[in-house]
Amino acid sequence: MKELVQQFDKVLFERDGGVAYLTLNDPANKNPVTVEMMADLNSCLNVCERDDSIRAIVIRGAGGAFSAGGNIKVMKDRIDKGINRSREGIRAGGEFIMRLRNIPKPTIAWVEGAAAGVGMSIAMACDFSIAAEDTTMVFAFVNIAYCPDGGITHMLTQAVSPAKATELLMGGRKFSGKDAAEWGLITKAVPADQLEETVQKYIKKYSNGPTVTYGQIKNLINRTVYAGLPVCHQNEVEAQYICSSSEDHKTAVNAFLNKEKPVFQGK
Repeated sequence: MKELVQQFDKVLFERDGGVAYLTLNDPANKNPVTVEMMADLNSCLNVCERDDSIRAIVIRGAGGAFSAGGNIKVMKDRIDKGINRSREGIRAGGEFIMRLRNIPKPTIAWVEGAAAGVGMSIAMACDFSIAAEDTTMVFAFVNIAYCPDGGITHMLTQAVSPAKATELLMGGRKFSGKDAAEWGLITKAVPADQLEETVQKYIKKYSNGPTVTYGQIKNLINRTVYAGLPVCHQNEVEAQYICSSSEDHKTAVNAFLNKEKPVFQGK
């Protein structure tokens, strides 16, 4: 039975025996990711890393959706006030993704409903990402005139060819959890009615395995495949600042909230 460890504003931190559950908890808005949420998630990971009795970490979203990515309403508010906090946000996101990759315990993303933008970054940064086949996924950054963040450029080009990564990142089109599994973006996709059972199998296996060995395997994978991820995060800070200051970004945010198609001017 789960017990509450800590309740943050938009993150629910629970545990069930040796398993920590971190739930993105803003279901009314499909669990958008904010700077504050990233800080709270980092606090949760700090506890998980220090506590040897926690042997696996599960990340999911409340209300049947994983995460809609960035909070468009917050972006609109900042645009109206002339505030640009993108550097702070990208640094916070990069810090959390690196903590997720480097924590020496198995991490499992439980993905359903929708996963967009940095939500996809979180899912792909986990060791195992299990999704419902009908999950709607999208690298939505370009649709609001943003460039990718959360290290997704690095992780995606490690998972698929540069040509496929370019199509997905520049095209900004939706795809399914089933597609994502077939392309190698996530570990596995199953019918929605089998998702919980499948995730529980992964939880049981990896929360009862050789935790120290898992940590060293992660370390070797990170050194081999993700050595360029910290540099990617650094580059994202300045790239996203430029994009977030553009007229196209302002146009796209307004169009999104008005449920209109943006007309980009290329500036």
